[in-house]
Amino acid sequence: MILNGKKRQVLSQISEIEKFIKQDGNDITISVLCRNTTAESAKLAKATDSLMPILRTSLVINWKESAMKSRYDHFRKEFPQISTLSDLKRVIDRTDPLKFCKEYLNINANSSAPDRNPKYCLLKELTNGFLEYQKVHSLSSEIEAIRHWSARVELDDLKKDSIGKRHGVGPGVVQNIRLNLGERVIKPDRHVIGVMKEFLQVDIPFDRYNEFAKLIGKDLRYLDCILFEYGKAKKISAGANCEAGDTGH
Repeated sequence: MILNGKKRQVLSQISEIEKFIKQDGNDITISVLCRNTTAESAKLAKATDSLMPILRTSLVINWKESAMKSRYDHFRKEFPQISTLSDLKRVIDRTDPLKFCKEYLNINANSSAPDRNPKYCLLKELTNGFLEYQKVHSLSSEIEAIRHWSARVELDDLKKDSIGKRHGVGPGVVQNIRLNLGERVIKPDRHVIGVMKEFLQVDIPFDRYNEFAKLIGKDLRYLDCILFEYGKAKKISAGANCEAGDTGH
């Protein structure tokens, strides 16, 4: 994949990324930030909340992570009675799309076509998709269904996947769900790919990122985090070649 000389160079650049201080009021190095994120993944891997990975993933597309968190926190605070995908489906099915976007998601959707809002559409697709998946596979809980799917989905063959074939679902959406499940994966975010190509000067297909992580001795979740945080801080992006809207983790 890369020669020994290039590997030494990449490790030196990775060290530079890790020492970079993210100045967002906390002045924390990216390495510390991402070690904390990696530790949090262990907790997420044991979580039983089926709504969280789906709601967070749907809210982050085409928007900044900070906006997703604000909307997510608003939803969980204002609507504690909606705690499962089944609860959510009942509300979506009986609520006008414009009202749902404004009241539940805190989104000022286009009044002429609120049902085409990408966050609303993805949330509806994923909710229906996983509830159907649970039923088809006779799984005991919603979170079991999501984890069962995650362990079997193939990124290079999404069109044949029961969730992957749904409108708006691509590699970035799949990996974002997995990250929220606490899995060690790398998401094809524009910042991650941008840092790989432009800063590290490693131009390899996304499906070889796992191999690259092993080669340089980095945990997948940790590598994903440092590349994403550095790309976001330095505004390094792969641009339009990446899946649209995958700007948050």
